[in-house]
Amino acid sequence: MMYDLHTLQNRFYFHGTSIASLHSAVPSLLSRIAGLGIEAVAFPDEGSSKRFGKLFDRANFSRIVCGKVRDGSKRIVTVQDGDPNGKEVIIVDDLVQTGGTLYECALALKAKGAVRVSAFVTHAVFPNNCWKDFCVNLNGPKAIFHKFYVTNSIPTVTYNLPEDDVFEVVDLLPQIISDLDMGGSERR
Repeated sequence: MMYDLHTLQNRFYFHGTSIASLHSAVPSLLSRIAGLGIEAVAFPDEGSSKRFGKLFDRANFSRIVCGKVRDGSKRIVTVQDGDPNGKEVIIVDDLVQTGGTLYECALALKAKGAVRVSAFVTHAVFPNNCWKDFCVNLNGPKAIFHKFYVTNSIPTVTYNLPEDDVFEVVDLLPQIISDLDMGGSERR
């Protein structure tokens, strides 16, 4: 079972004796944010929109798509489709490394009038403890998010995240159990 695979080509990494079962952690996120007033979902690029967009259709979120261009180490992110003005927005992506793209996306959304911006990623890599950059209590240089939701798919990282700051860990286990149960029900 693989959750929110970064590139679909990776499913072919395994040999012929292994079959990748592709799943998403988005249902766990939707359960967690239900009733919190989030009105729009934003994607940092077209790829994320294609990968995750349909999972949000039933939840009636406005959809916003950003676009990024890299100029050396600099990311230029703009809102390409949708309107964040006056809305509470959550940015959704599969993984985060340093978080530069998510941060630039949040800046672009706020510049277009988003009231509040949160983020969600399935896989929080955060090399060299760069999660600290997002901590409000540490006055992190990227402390722009209202909430930063991550799953515990990389427990060596998520166990170190402070519980009294911007981060909230969404437990992936209930989703895995549900997906296993659904797989068993389909075979009966």
